[in-house]
Amino acid sequence: MSGKPEDAAKRDVAALAAELAEQIGSLAAFSGSGLAPTNAPAAHSGRSPGVPSYAGPRTMLENAGRFVAPVLPAGAPLRPLKAALLRVLRIVTRDQTTFNSALLEALRGALLETEAGLRDLAAASRVGAQRAEDVAREATSRLDGAAADLSGLSARLARESEARESAGQDLLTSQRRLDAIEKDRDERVEALARRQEREEAGKRLLAEKIESAAEGLRALRLEWSSLRSSLRDLSGAPPRASGDAADGIRSAAVRADDPLRAGLYVDFEEHFRGTEEDIRGRQASDAARFRGAPGPVADLGCGRGEFLEALAAEDVAAIGCDANPVMAARAKEKRLAVDRADLFTWLAGRSDGSLGGVTAFQVVEHLPPASLFDLVELAIRKLAPSGRVLFETINPESVYAMRWFWMDLTHVRPVPAPSLAQLLSASGFRDVAVDFRSPVPESEGLPRGLADDPRFAPLARLLFAPQDYAVTGVK
Repeated sequence: MSGKPEDAAKRDVAALAAELAEQIGSLAAFSGSGLAPTNAPAAHSGRSPGVPSYAGPRTMLENAGRFVAPVLPAGAPLRPLKAALLRVLRIVTRDQTTFNSALLEALRGALLETEAGLRDLAAASRVGAQRAEDVAREATSRLDGAAADLSGLSARLARESEARESAGQDLLTSQRRLDAIEKDRDERVEALARRQEREEAGKRLLAEKIESAAEGLRALRLEWSSLRSSLRDLSGAPPRASGDAADGIRSAAVRADDPLRAGLYVDFEEHFRGTEEDIRGRQASDAARFRGAPGPVADLGCGRGEFLEALAAEDVAAIGCDANPVMAARAKEKRLAVDRADLFTWLAGRSDGSLGGVTAFQVVEHLPPASLFDLVELAIRKLAPSGRVLFETINPESVYAMRWFWMDLTHVRPVPAPSLAQLLSASGFRDVAVDFRSPVPESEGLPRGLADDPRFAPLARLLFAPQDYAVTGVK
């Protein structure tokens, strides 16, 4: 094949050899040199394939060697004369002859080296051509395989393109369905939101109606309670439980004609309830509830006037009453506005709607149930709108507290917190709340380890619940 690498290498080597032979020939044919080449065979029988023949140049170099150092034949005419002439000429041309000999030797060596190099180059060209042929064959094989792979890949790509196109159609269809579903969902959500808004508006309207009705019912209860108290005053009946026995129980400790008994009760209060400083400290937070009251605060059964002093510290106007003459006198000594009087009579003498608050600390347990109803109804009449009521008493849900309840011989019956709170709510008070207070001292309760144990929590609540509670409500 004309296009193979080994053919190109052969042509390059032949061209180089021809160029070298031409240069040596031109040197031998230099005018006056006498080195004209003789006729020589065109080829050397022992040369390698692909290496040009150097027989002609070698012959020319041998002839040139004879001319550099000429030798006379034995039978040459005038041989002695010629030999003498040659010796003379050798003396004259000795330097030139030496130069020419060196040049010929150099050319002969260069020729030998060139011939050996060209033989090696030819051999290398043959090996390179074989390798190039192997590489070309391997490349052709790889190209054929790559072409086959490319053909398979093209077919696969075509199938994948069809699959993608089909999937794109399915995706477009699914997207349209999804858009329709989302649109339907949005419409449903919007409709549901509008429905919820309408329902919320209806609920708010219903809540407002319920609140208005509850407020109206509370107002009717207040009016009914006040009306009952007013009708009782018009009928001339005292605002207390009927029956001489009940009246005797309520007034047993406060008879004005028995100062000894009154003094004994004062001593009893201080011994079991606490000193004036203790009570005043415990009632300070209650006094803060009446800041900005719409009128003076009336403390029923004010005793020595501790709560009136706490109200004065809050700049709240305060008045009080107590049936015990010793206690009332003690309060007057402090220049407090206290009257010695029965709380029902004294409260009934206040103008309707004139009080900003009505309080009774440790009083309701001294009253029979009917009198407790009378007290709540009378307080409603005398309170101004937004006036507050506060009743404190012993907590009957605490066994520990009930031990002390019967220490006071004037106590009639305990009043549970839920019952008193319900009485205020049913009578028309709003914002009714229960506040438990006076915890049992740690030294007298359950040990800390048992108190923190969930298994003993019910027992702790039963035995050692707070000793007192207060119920508040707003008119």
